[in-house]
Amino acid sequence: MNGSELSDMTSDKHIVVIGAGVIGLQSAIALLRASYSVTIIAEHLPGDTNDLYTSPWAGAQWRTHAAIEDAKSCQWDSETYQDWITTVRREEAEGRIGDSGLEIATSNLYWTSPPSKIQHGPSSIWWRSVVDNFRTIPKEELPPGVSFGASFTTIAVDVPRHLKHLLQTFQSLGGKIIKALLPVQGGLDVALMDAAALVGGNIYAYVNATGIKAKFLIGDDRVYPIRGQTVIVKGKAKNVVTVVGKSEADISYVIPRSGSTVLGGTREAGDWNTQTDDQTTAKILESCKKLAPELLDAHGEFEVLSVNVGLRPSRKGGPRTETEIIGRKNIVVHSYGHSGAGYQNSIGNAKEVVRLLREHERNPGFAGSAKL
Repeated sequence: MNGSELSDMTSDKHIVVIGAGVIGLQSAIALLRASYSVTIIAEHLPGDTNDLYTSPWAGAQWRTHAAIEDAKSCQWDSETYQDWITTVRREEAEGRIGDSGLEIATSNLYWTSPPSKIQHGPSSIWWRSVVDNFRTIPKEELPPGVSFGASFTTIAVDVPRHLKHLLQTFQSLGGKIIKALLPVQGGLDVALMDAAALVGGNIYAYVNATGIKAKFLIGDDRVYPIRGQTVIVKGKAKNVVTVVGKSEADISYVIPRSGSTVLGGTREAGDWNTQTDDQTTAKILESCKKLAPELLDAHGEFEVLSVNVGLRPSRKGGPRTETEIIGRKNIVVHSYGHSGAGYQNSIGNAKEVVRLLREHERNPGFAGSAKL
């Protein structure tokens, strides 16, 4: 089947995306560009703040978390990187720098443990051929306490601006928004009935991009939060800098935005607490002083603008990306559980959502693959 036949086949098919985080928005955009009609139903949209609306609280930068054995996540991250680089280059050429909230930056990534002790570290940097300007940092250039480092061109994400850009792109392509809370009592069956009533007309398929709420909506006990606390400080750091300790849970990072910088962070698995912790804030500020000294004032301190907490929507076994038939005829593409990789997964994952729907059209028994 050729491209024009696929376009004709999809043009009259209405998809409802549940959720307007980065995964839901990017999936909805990809579906519109694949000639589906799309409506997003979401309780929260870009500009809103809520403890369970994770995307606005993210760092974010392109730094893959994928192990070399995880081919699907490696592909998603690679596709996102190439798309983001292309987007920024196009904005530069058109004089629209920053429209998307994406910015090219130099990333210095350091590990404090010996290379032989670093899981998915120097011995398995599969992405060196994906990113631009990759180089191993010579030992004499490493900061004190660091055993290994790499430098490369990354993308720093101004999250509020990027989410707003995705929403505007979705609407400019003809997508529709319904701001509503779907019930979690009664499971996905009941939620889909409510969604159908809100949208009206024929719905071909749904995309479940509910993030951490998938735990409650469909009773997926593999979903759990990884708490992350960050500090936003005044001024824009020169580079993205990340220091990984004995594990990914022991991490410090600096991510520049327009006029401010994100300092982090924490990775507290299973912690649902969304209140900020003063001791954690003090620890983040102290650990980041040596990473962005250019932001310190005359007294050697950062000027703090805000302290934030977000719950990364994680899932034991990794993201769920598969097609399921709910009831007699409701086609659902599940796309949740991306943890802290949602932004760098977003473009590749969106392409996967489109692929799963098209595979189902060709073969109604096709379910795709999930990390179960």
